[in-house]
Amino acid sequence: MIFSYNRPMDLVPLHVYSGFSFLASGLTVESYVKLGAKLGYHTLGLCDCLTLSGYAPFEKACNEYHLHPIFGMDAYVNGERFSLFIENEEGYSNLCELSFLSSEGKLTLNQIKEKTTGLACVYDLSSQPFMRSLKEGTPELLTETRLLLEKFSHMALGLPYLVDNDELALQVREFASNKNYRLLAFPHIVYGKKEDAIVLRIVNAIEKGEQLEIKEENGTAYFLSKEEAASFYSEDELLASESFASSLHFELKKKRGSLLRFPLENNLTSEVALRNKALKGLEEKNPGYSNQYLERLNYELSVITQMGYSDYFLIVSDYVDAAKKSGIIVGPGRGSAAGSLVSYALDIVKCDPIKYGLLFERFLNPERQSMPDIDVDFEDIYRDQIVEYLKKKYGRDRVAHVLTTIKIGAKQSIHDIARVYGYKDHEGSLLCSSITNDKLSLRQDYRTSPQFKKLVDNDPYYLQFVSLSSKIEGLPRQAGLHAAGVVLNEEPLDRVIPLRDLGNDGCVACLEKDYLEDQGFLKMDILGLRNLTIVDSCLSLIKAHEGISITYESLPYDDQNAINLIAKNMTMGLFQLESPGMKKTVELVAPTSFEEVADVLALFRPGPRDSIGHYARRKKGLERIDYFAPELESILKPTYGIIVYQEQIMQIASAIAGFSYAKADLFRRAISHKDALKLAALKGDFINGCLSKGHNQRLAETLYDLIYSFAEYGFNKSHAYSYAVLACQMAYLKFHHPKEFYASILNSMAVGEKKFVDTVSEAKKLGLHLALPNVNASKSYYEISGDSLLLPLGAVKGIPGTLIHGIVEERQLNGLYLDLFDFALRIKKHGLSLSSLVKLIDGGALDCLSPSRATLRANAVASISYANMMYGDKGDMALLDLGIEKPKLREEKDDVLVSLTAEKEALGLMVSGSPLDFWVDKIKEEGAISISEALETNGESFLACGVVKNVRVIMTKKGKQMAFLEVYDDLAEATFILWSEEYAEYFSILKEGKAILIRGRKDLRREDSFLGEEIKELK
Repeated sequence: MIFSYNRPMDLVPLHVYSGFSFLASGLTVESYVKLGAKLGYHTLGLCDCLTLSGYAPFEKACNEYHLHPIFGMDAYVNGERFSLFIENEEGYSNLCELSFLSSEGKLTLNQIKEKTTGLACVYDLSSQPFMRSLKEGTPELLTETRLLLEKFSHMALGLPYLVDNDELALQVREFASNKNYRLLAFPHIVYGKKEDAIVLRIVNAIEKGEQLEIKEENGTAYFLSKEEAASFYSEDELLASESFASSLHFELKKKRGSLLRFPLENNLTSEVALRNKALKGLEEKNPGYSNQYLERLNYELSVITQMGYSDYFLIVSDYVDAAKKSGIIVGPGRGSAAGSLVSYALDIVKCDPIKYGLLFERFLNPERQSMPDIDVDFEDIYRDQIVEYLKKKYGRDRVAHVLTTIKIGAKQSIHDIARVYGYKDHEGSLLCSSITNDKLSLRQDYRTSPQFKKLVDNDPYYLQFVSLSSKIEGLPRQAGLHAAGVVLNEEPLDRVIPLRDLGNDGCVACLEKDYLEDQGFLKMDILGLRNLTIVDSCLSLIKAHEGISITYESLPYDDQNAINLIAKNMTMGLFQLESPGMKKTVELVAPTSFEEVADVLALFRPGPRDSIGHYARRKKGLERIDYFAPELESILKPTYGIIVYQEQIMQIASAIAGFSYAKADLFRRAISHKDALKLAALKGDFINGCLSKGHNQRLAETLYDLIYSFAEYGFNKSHAYSYAVLACQMAYLKFHHPKEFYASILNSMAVGEKKFVDTVSEAKKLGLHLALPNVNASKSYYEISGDSLLLPLGAVKGIPGTLIHGIVEERQLNGLYLDLFDFALRIKKHGLSLSSLVKLIDGGALDCLSPSRATLRANAVASISYANMMYGDKGDMALLDLGIEKPKLREEKDDVLVSLTAEKEALGLMVSGSPLDFWVDKIKEEGAISISEALETNGESFLACGVVKNVRVIMTKKGKQMAFLEVYDDLAEATFILWSEEYAEYFSILKEGKAILIRGRKDLRREDSFLGEEIKELK
């Protein structure tokens, strides 16, 4: 960069901390650069503490504002602060190594001394040892410090912004002048404005877990205006900062990564090895394959070779093979990689791309130079094993995790401020509940959420609360590991990319995923998928209980019984198909084939959702289909004339305008990204292509407009088909092995959560019987017991895991429990309390010890007292030898509704029966639905049956009464709003415990709320 030295000199802010100095700065990278541009600066520095993580977003932001970035890092040694700045590429490598060495939070002088080449250094004169010597009247740098500074080709002393202490500033200047050191303007900037000093106080309090009282504070570590800098610093000091910056010539955005080479024997090239393996795999999958397959394979291999990615495919194939040999289930594929026949032949993906019309060019395109991206799913509990395999095979210095930065979001900022300033929990919760979208900023929430705006506008207390929260919102809070990303490189990573040492867990690359490809690093997403673990569990249960060995690879995904099960909307537990919105889509479409299941997955996306109704009506013949041109019928017929997939856009451009698939993909991308420059040329090519193939201008324009409107929302067909494979495979297990399937899926859920209740409800509809937890049979997980699913002891809410383990262990060692007193006595040593005992009784876990839960409850206190007495002070059951008899049970008669209500409290649902069992015939006669079914409605009127749980009456502004009526059944509960007129008519029958029929509809303005219209008592 060329600097102008016209007077007055400009400060170059070098010593700046961003939010990447976690909780030590009040500046985000973006806010810092934006403020620098606003103040008229041309060059900005970043010098975070012991981290280089902010470099990439800093450079990006500087480029957007046409500013020149300077890259540095602060290092602390024995209280002294050295600011190291990159001069050139070698300096970057050395700073990367120093950053890595500082993983434990510190560096030594010797470590820095060995890595000075290519680095410039500013010694911060606010360092404690120097300031101490200054106050003692003998200002001097430590000998070791001087020797280190002499190692740098460019070195200076940094003058902090001592605007509040002229005498101290004079002493510092005199010292530098006497010693002939170059002194440069070096204010430490950690927040934007004077009044933002409070932000630093807040983030420090967050880090230390402290509380604050002050809500306003001014400071000096802010971003100086040019005028403020010129009023404190001399021209020589400002000139020195410019001169120092001019010696630094480094750009971050450069290809530093190199594709890892797959190790091969016998001097085999990766290209030959890949071809041999692909041909062998294709023959195994498709014996005697046609010429169409060979031509496609040869084409793909030529592109892969041309782009230099043969090693990449071999690497992925190798770790997929290694996982399968270890018995780890590998998913059917994901993303555009499933469109590659080579991926299919290597057994990386499940779908045959030729059979299903999946396009290779959507994945890899020689006209669109970018790194390939093969993402692979593994069982989530084994994902780390795959990463460890890569480290062992290629070297721990060549494999690293990927950094992700966790930022303070809108709601998190409110929670943090509530804790720091001691605001009451319910006040923070009230603010958070009024925020409709946590992805938006507080400022955006204020504009889009009427409830949030009303709270802030009507109460100065909440205005101050939110104002403080907005000061820390968006700041990085901590670094974490990306859930899937792994970097692999041919050369050791520590000199070409910032790393952090995680100890036994390896290293993490301190560049976020979006910036890795810019520098040529190969990033692979190795994902853990819970559904694959569920499938593995199901297959193990099938083998244990049915004696049938089934491998994941052999599971069909086009079984018609499985497809029919999906069409009936029995989709709980099925991959991607169990959300309420997806269930509604399944209900409308009622898919009858594997391909239509894939269509459902693609249609249920923010853009294509508008087409769901058209798709469903066209499928049923209720809406006309227009294919626009004969050439497009084969492309659009499978999706009833609707563009659902990105691949269809590419096929249309090829068929109607003569585009190659490679060019068609560029066309699709340009439209999707609304890239005006590329579109200008490609639109003309498309129109001319249509005309050259004999189509008229009107059709060409119509098709272009159609593609333009759909391209942004079209879904990746390869991805949809891959995920449909897993959904249909799970449906196959669910239909043919329901007990094992439900046991596996329920074991992965928390008891009582809505998904759990919905799954149990569905299981009951399919006729699957659930057995209550049983201290004489249950374990810590769901088991198959005859024709039933036996609930685990953990299904009872609030029972400690140690107590569950103790119950099972004691039973296995000393046999079944004989009665309530025997149970209490034997489990006393495992921490049995009266509270836990009553919960186990209410949950039915002790039904095996008495025919009446009322009897068990009546004797609970006596049993605990008996256990306490018999156990003795030393815990040795000393009184057993005295022959003291157990107390006799005081028998009580059960009240069915009381027991069922307690059971629902203990388990989250009723398993042993329903409070509506007495009215089954009447309910059937009335055609009423369950509460859980009512929860799935979408505004239409329904008649439901349930039991009154609670009635909360309030006064309206007009002085009339209205009520919130809580109604429940064995599986679910709902709240009905009764307006004044309805409450006045029906209040006399709204008594707790009464069974009612209620006609209502979902209140679309309030989530999980219903409007009650008519009520009838079930007598």
